[in-house]
Amino acid sequence: MIEQIGGSSASRRGDHPLGALFQTTAVLRIGAGVLLLSRHLWQALPAAHQFIWKEVPWAWKTAFEDAGVPYPHLVAPAVAVVLALVCASWILGFLTRFFSLLFMVVAVAALLVDRHAHPEFGELCWLYLIIAFTLCLFGSGAVSLDQLFQLGSRRKAPRSTF
Repeated sequence: MIEQIGGSSASRRGDHPLGALFQTTAVLRIGAGVLLLSRHLWQALPAAHQFIWKEVPWAWKTAFEDAGVPYPHLVAPAVAVVLALVCASWILGFLTRFFSLLFMVVAVAALLVDRHAHPEFGELCWLYLIIAFTLCLFGSGAVSLDQLFQLGSRRKAPRSTF
């Protein structure tokens, strides 16, 4: 199997980890995390806070009720918390595979539950599902907290006494 074409892989990577940024899934991970945060979660988190602590009506709870989800008063805030954790995980690159797997469950549930009420969100769910699957397969990439924590844990081969 061909793993590379051209010069040595060491010369392409460079010594600086930011040089490897555009050769990894880090761009996909950070971009998807920022997009999920800015387009979907930015308004949902304050509304979830108001819903939980001040019992203010929330559109997500109503949407979950209309879709027939059991216990929408518990499920809607739980989904908001999961999405917040996924955003933080994807932006920082910490436990990316775990939270991508968790997000895949949420995306599949959104596809199954909300396909009739809001069919325009189906394409968006599929895109996020593909992104989460890709991050599940390839991990967080070179520029991430996962990679930072692994730097000190790599063991060097023991030296021969000969």
